[in-house]
Amino acid sequence: MTKYREIIRLAELDLSQSNIALSCNVSKATVNKTLKAAKAKNLA
Repeated sequence: MTKYREIIRLAELDLSQSNIALSCNVSKATVNKTLKAAKAKNLA
């Protein structure tokens, strides 16, 4: 299961998308899509 909150939290700590993907065991595309959606909804 994708850890969306964790992706957003790590992005707020200025980790790279590659490092977030490795940490959450998801693809970089998933990280990118999650962050774009969060920004669109003013969550990040």
